[in-house]
Formats: sequence, C-alpha cells, structure tokens
Amino acid sequence: MSRRPGLGALVLGVAVLALASGCAMARPVGRVNIIDRGVPAGVKPPKNNYLGMPLRSGQIVLTESPDATSYAFLMLPDKFYPFTHAAVLSIEDDEPYVYDVTGEVASVPLHSRMLDNISGKMYRRPLFEYASPNIHTEIYDPPPGTDGEKMAAYARSLYARGDVKFDTHFDTHDHSALYCSELVALSVEAGGGKPPPVGPASNLPSISTIMTYLGVPRGEAYPVGLFAEPSRYVAALGPLPNRGAAWAYFEAKREVYRRFTADQRIGAVLAVSGNGELSVRPEILAFASEATRLFDRDPAPPQPGDPRIARAVRALADQRFGPFPDALDRGAGRP
Repeated sequence: MSRRPGLGALVLGVAVLALASGCAMARPVGRVNIIDRGVPAGVKPPKNNYLGMPLRSGQIVLTESPDATSYAFLMLPDKFYPFTHAAVLSIEDDEPYVYDVTGEVASVPLHSRMLDNISGKMYRRPLFEYASPNIHTEIYDPPPGTDGEKMAAYARSLYARGDVKFDTHFDTHDHSALYCSELVALSVEAGGGKPPPVGPASNLPSISTIMTYLGVPRGEAYPVGLFAEPSRYVAALGPLPNRGAAWAYFEAKREVYRRFTADQRIGAVLAVSGNGELSVRPEILAFASEATRLFDRDPAPPQPGDPRIARAVRALADQRFGPFPDALDRGAGRP
C-alpha cells in the first residue's frame, strides 16, 4: 500500500458507520457454485448430505462480502481474520436455511450519533440465496461438544420471536440486541459448546479514536474469523474457481492490513464520495482481484495454508506498492 495523505476523521467515521452495517447485506455477485463438497475425491458422501455436502444443523456459515464494509471490518481486530459475516445453519425438511442478524444504514440519516442511523433484524434464508451476494462462503462445524440440533433450535427460537434487533453498539456483553458474531456465540452456548473468547481490538490511533467517538466498546473485537477453525472446515460455495483463489483474496487483504501502520489513516484504503458513498481505493481492489487469479494456470492450485499463496501475494504487493519490510513497527499486536 503506497503512502498517501489520509482523508481525516470524517472519512474514518463514515467508514465505520458503513462497517457497522456490516453484519451487512451485500450487492449481488452472481451464481453460486459448489467449490468444494468437503469429501475427498473417490469417497462416497455420507448418507445424509445436501448436493454431496455433509451439511448438518448447527454448522457455522462464514461469508466474505464484496462491499467496502469488508475492508473497514478488517481494521478493527488486533490481528487479521478472514471473512466478514457469520450465521447459523439449520436443516429443515432436508433443506439448508441460514439464520443471521443484519443491519442496514438509513438512506436519510436522522440521528447525530452515526450508529443510531442503522437498524436491522434477524433473517432466515435458503443457503444458496444467502450465499449468492458474496465473494466466498465456507461452512464450518461448531466447536467440539456442541449439540448442533440444539444450537440451530436456539437460532430458530430467536427468529420466531420476531423481536431481535441489530446491535449498533457491537456490545458482546449486552444481549438485548445482537450482531452476527454474538448470535453465533450464543447459539454455540445454547448447544452446550464453548465459543471462542472475545479478542483485543487494534490499538492503532486512528482506529481507537473512532471507536471512542462512536461509542462502541474500546479494546475488544469479535471477528467472525474466530469461527474459521481449519480442522472444522466442511464445504465451500461461491463464484471463484477454487478455495485457493478465495484464500489468495484473503491473503491480499491480510497484506493490506499488514501495511496499515500507526501513521496511516483509513483514507489510504477507503474513500467517500461527495454523496457519502463508501468505496475501496481502486488500486486496492485491483490488487485483491489480481490475487485471485495468481494460480489460474496452475494445474494443481494451492489449497488454504499452502505457503505458495502468501509468497505470491506478497510478491504481487511489492510489485504494485513497493517493498514493505516485516521489521517495520506496525504497533503492538500486529502480525
């Protein structure tokens, strides 16, 4: 990421306003392919499957949105995490449905506190409909010891109440309103499992300042990527050709995060138009898009965790933005 003047506190405020809708509805992306059924080639899928995928109630659905909010989200935790939204899977009459909490920004803001201009509720949608607006979707089993049926039943009961509201304060400790990670964590607990603990937030000055200004809890973050435990991976959906392409995209975002240092402002990544529309800098978008194509001609493209992905993406970043040494001080807790 090249050095450029920041856009100031206003941009950061609008960016996090957009991010707060971020347990968020995304723009349409296109058709949904089953990228990986989670069953090795030549192995017969289990008897109870959906289109060859071993789906079960209580599994966790993680998605990556194409919206600019996904780049705002990546700045909040003290380390990089993939994915921007989380939900609970429920198998009903042999069909997979997804339960999540989503917020949307009001078209005409009426409140002085920016996050008060966001409202939202809980939704129930078929899996493929839910996945279709996203760049990538993966499904994971819940933490060990979780009863998936009880977990899904809890999510269904909340939805049936009809009164669950989106939590614009992102307060994991107050359950009078919920956001996506909080819903999944409570569902895991209802199933007798132990969700991952809330983690620390970034201590970078630009991020800390805006969190205080917006009235969201400082010092902590609950990124949905905490639920992406590789050993619990189940299946993947989306428009990309394979998981390697998706994780090259995540690696590109990791590189953006790595280069976002204490002297950077959010305007280095995000821009706001005259009418207040948030967008990602075009050079950042081009970099991430190119990362997904790095292995298009590889007859055996790498899978998530393959070091070839990180090496290739880092080389691409150096080519586009210039070298960026690991030794540079990025602030405490930065990877």
